[in-house]
Amino acid sequence: MHLRRTQPSRIFHVTGGGAGIDPTHPCDHGTPAMSFHLFSEQGDQSEDIGIVLPMCSAPALFGAAVAFIDEVMGSEEGDRFMAAVESAREQAGQRIADGKVSLHAAENACCEAGYRSQGREHTCRPTTPPTS
Repeated sequence: MHLRRTQPSRIFHVTGGGAGIDPTHPCDHGTPAMSFHLFSEQGDQSEDIGIVLPMCSAPALFGAAVAFIDEVMGSEEGDRFMAAVESAREQAGQRIADGKVSLHAAENACCEAGYRSQGREHTCRPTTPPTS
């Protein structure tokens, strides 16, 4: 990745999205790519795009963006941006950890009904004692 100020052929205004890792598009070193699924909603129109970015190129790209923030808006703004990135990292890490706990519980449940009702209801066995 190089520092450059070029005009893109088209502007995509991002209004939302998500990030992940895509092992199906590794870089030349074999490292998985970062994947971004970005959304744009402008009035009654919406569109989305998927972007895969080699993980080995991402630091240079993001570093360049922050360097431009430093240059144009001042290093304090660049520091605030990096602090916001670190905060978002911690929050996302917690959401990922919470999701793993939920996924593990779902995988270990005997049935979906038992998982969703915290064991009170089951589709795999009766939930009421048999009458004699």
